[in-house]
Amino acid sequence: MSGNNLAEPLHAYFNDPLEADPVVIVGNGPVGIKAAQLLVAKSQDSKIVIFGEEREAPYNRVQLSQYLAGKVSEAELDNPLKIEDHSRVEQKLGHKIIAVDRQLKTVTDDQGNVTPYSKLILATGSQPVVPAIANVDLEGVYTFRTLNDTKSLINERSSASKLYVIGSGPLGLETAVAMKQPNNEVKLEVRSNLLNRDLGEQAQEVLSDYVKASGIEIVHHNPLAAIIGDSHIEQIELQNGERIDCDCLIICAGVKPSTFLAEKIGLETRKGIVVDEKMRTSDPDVYAIGECCEFDDMTFGIVSPGFSQAKTCVEHITGNFHSYFNENIHVQVKFNDYTTGYFGELLAEGSLNYTYVNRLKGVYRKLVVKNNLLIGAIIIGNWDEENEIKIAVKQKKKLTEKALREFEITGLIHQKPKQKLVEHLPRDYIVCLCEGVTRGELSRAITSGCRTVESLGEKTCAGTVCGSCKPMLMNLLDAPAPNLVMRHQKSILSASILSIILIIATVFFQPLSIAESVQFSWHIEKLWFDNFWKQVSGYSLLGLCVFASALAIRKRFKKFRVGHVDSWRYAHSIVGILALVMLMVHTGMRLGDNLNFALMAVFLGATLTGSLVGVFMARNHHWSDFKLRKHRLWWSRIHHTLLWMLPPLLGFHILSVYYF
Repeated sequence: MSGNNLAEPLHAYFNDPLEADPVVIVGNGPVGIKAAQLLVAKSQDSKIVIFGEEREAPYNRVQLSQYLAGKVSEAELDNPLKIEDHSRVEQKLGHKIIAVDRQLKTVTDDQGNVTPYSKLILATGSQPVVPAIANVDLEGVYTFRTLNDTKSLINERSSASKLYVIGSGPLGLETAVAMKQPNNEVKLEVRSNLLNRDLGEQAQEVLSDYVKASGIEIVHHNPLAAIIGDSHIEQIELQNGERIDCDCLIICAGVKPSTFLAEKIGLETRKGIVVDEKMRTSDPDVYAIGECCEFDDMTFGIVSPGFSQAKTCVEHITGNFHSYFNENIHVQVKFNDYTTGYFGELLAEGSLNYTYVNRLKGVYRKLVVKNNLLIGAIIIGNWDEENEIKIAVKQKKKLTEKALREFEITGLIHQKPKQKLVEHLPRDYIVCLCEGVTRGELSRAITSGCRTVESLGEKTCAGTVCGSCKPMLMNLLDAPAPNLVMRHQKSILSASILSIILIIATVFFQPLSIAESVQFSWHIEKLWFDNFWKQVSGYSLLGLCVFASALAIRKRFKKFRVGHVDSWRYAHSIVGILALVMLMVHTGMRLGDNLNFALMAVFLGATLTGSLVGVFMARNHHWSDFKLRKHRLWWSRIHHTLLWMLPPLLGFHILSVYYF
């Protein structure tokens, strides 16, 4: 690239705007659209023509997995040009560029139209890596790259029963979790490591726990060898010869830069289209940005470097000679309710690692520090300080030895577990890392009339790329984030309501009556008066109470962490019903006196508050009001307090029965 001559800046072409040829952008993905917006902002007279191969209007590819998961609507994917003067920009949808004449400086699309250019920007993105396997073109075999791909997968999710996902990178993980439904089976092929081999063994284990708890089976080190079927996929065969029934195969095995057009017109390519620090290709009037380019022997499979490259490219075209440099990697996986990502340098020479692990809560946190400067981080599991950590990595913030030691104990940097309100953060605090939007810019937008996340996005672009900052936008707007749907929520709701009915029956109904007839040799009152049956029901009740405590044990001790916590909650609610029935048998629905009354009141109170917590948790995704969620917290605290009172009361009760 050192042989390139300095390209003449764009303003030299626009002495007479009516005569100037436009800047042509090939590719209308997020990076191409960003370049067009910057050109309009930086040059008063520039004309721009954008070619998009797909017929759909520009959309945000980064959030396709969120659309697949049902977390964003199709309308929220829209990525229109955010400019005031649209007269200078022409968008050509469904027009694929098939030829470029670098001598005449023209491009030709697949409909025969020839368009001249003053500067050409290639933002052709990347394409899926598809394994060289026979039958990969059968029906039921998909890649996941476009909006049409996403719509096809949404249709498959409702009909396919046995799905197999290839690829354990961010897209593969997001796809597997999004495709999982209660009535289907999803297997995820992992050739080496989940997400990134640099995460380390402990991080891999914690992330694997979450994937498995989501109902997804992980297939390790046994890659796909064959696809079997006539017109539609029926089975797959793995490397060890095992055959698996499969009616939907999704290939998320990575991407490679789209270099076909660049190669065809004679530009220098290796892994991608080779560019210099100004984003110029081997032709000084042709630029390449985003996932299609290669700079300093690196290619880029994420969008944020593409935005910086677009800025560098436009700065150079408009006569401001800004140089691009490789930035820290910032990768985030967007699961339903689980934060996962890594940022900055993970394996820097001379760096020290500080880790915090809590597998019980599904949390792994790692800080990479060099000379007391934070240069990298791994986050698996939710962390209130996540955004602060991202910014600290970007700014290489200095951390004290005391803070790092405390982090290894508590998992926190600032020792403030309560989330800070966004409105109290400094005005220059960066809320949206993808677009570099600060808290001050967002506050000004709110003051000017923006009252929703969508309108804030339109005004500032915050939250329009990866979407990970949307909870902070909601915090700033004082709008509650949507709650998550709990597993078995209908069953837990039913069990909780049944428990409340049984409690009401125990308290307000008449005690079970004593049989008056002497014609039967066995009477029901023996259950609560006969010493033997009294002990049977009493110890059965005690056993059920001990079994119900398994949920608390599961939460607090790693070795008991088997299965998903929602399944344990379901079992806990069923055991609660059985315990109530046994209590009714043991007491004959009599509340008792003195110590017995106190024990009965505490037991019923604990069961009632637990049932109310179950109702709140089962309906959590329908209630977004903060006060309702606070009610659940208070009922939980009362429930736990009453449960701690049960063991001593039970002990006194058993002692009094046997002693007296």
